Amino acid sequence: MANETQKLSKEELQEDEFVEGAVRLVEYVQENAQNFIVGLVGIVFIIMGINYFIQTQEQSQTEAAALLGDMLIAEQAGQKEEAIRTGEQLQTSYAGTIASAQATVLLGNLQFNNGKYVEAERHFENYLANYEPVDVLTLAASNGLAACLEAQGQVEQAAQRYEEIAARHKGLAAAGQAMMRAAWCYAQLGDRNKQRALLQSVIDEYARFPIAVRARAEIEML
Repeated sequence: MANETQKLSKEELQEDEFVEGAVRLVEYVQENAQNFIVGLVGIVFIIMGINYFIQTQEQSQTEAAALLGDMLIAEQAGQKEEAIRTGEQLQTSYAGTIASAQATVLLGNLQFNNGKYVEAERHFENYLANYEPVDVLTLAASNGLAACLEAQGQVEQAAQRYEEIAARHKGLAAAGQAMMRAAWCYAQLGDRNKQRALLQSVIDEYARFPIAVRARAEIEML
């Protein structure tokens, strides 16, 4: 899901800072070797430490990705509980990895589909609070959180969440879909004026998307 231009997580930024700092230390020791008792021995140990650190991080990412693959295979096979167990293991053992971020959102989806809205909400909130945003994951988690609120009867809060999503992703088809969900929520609340205004906005702003056809059909029924 993530692309090459995505922002690094806090952990990854810290890893980069560690490596850069270690490299600067190596350069400094090389330039001032006569002032260090350890001299070349110190440089060797620093380089060994950097290499071990990098290899460890690469291994963690690889292992996390493999576990995410197991989770997806279980989910596709209909083994929902196994997928959830694997996802939670991934969260615990490889926190901060890209695979863990993806697993967190997927866990939210799985729990939502199981009707466990509180657990699903916890996973979506976990991603939004603890991971650097990746557009597709952030959009999925934000929509998931709004859907959890809606499913638990917190319709007004859900409508507000959907409107926030629409504003944040203005111009994308996903924003039009969020506005449609918000309109539906206001319909449940009996606020026909707000519902109509949102549907008209979808028609005006997203005319090139199929969602506008649906909005036009719904507004004609009011």
